[in-house]
Amino acid sequence: MRIFASLNEVRSAVRGGQRVSFYYGREKVIADLYMLGHAKKTGAYVVIAWCHEPAQEWRHFRFSMMYELEPLGPIEMFREDFDPNDRRVVAIDCTVPYIPPRRHH
Repeated sequence: MRIFASLNEVRSAVRGGQRVSFYYGREKVIADLYMLGHAKKTGAYVVIAWCHEPAQEWRHFRFSMMYELEPLGPIEMFREDFDPNDRRVVAIDCTVPYIPPRRHH
């Protein structure tokens, strides 16, 4: 039986700067959670995370499809390429306690 993540668990992990493991569909993911917000197109909650497994990359996860969330410890080093102004997010619920320096384009 799947135990889906609660909003409070995700908020706590994001605000606490946590690395977590969870399942997304059939995929096992290990990721640093950076932001919880609302998707621009659907309004659904989405989590923006830096993934360590299965691949090292930024990804967006639909909150409602995350289950078996397990904290693994604090994020070891915050990434400077995190963009809290993600164009796919219309409203921010919460972010990690670190905001990278603003980049000039």
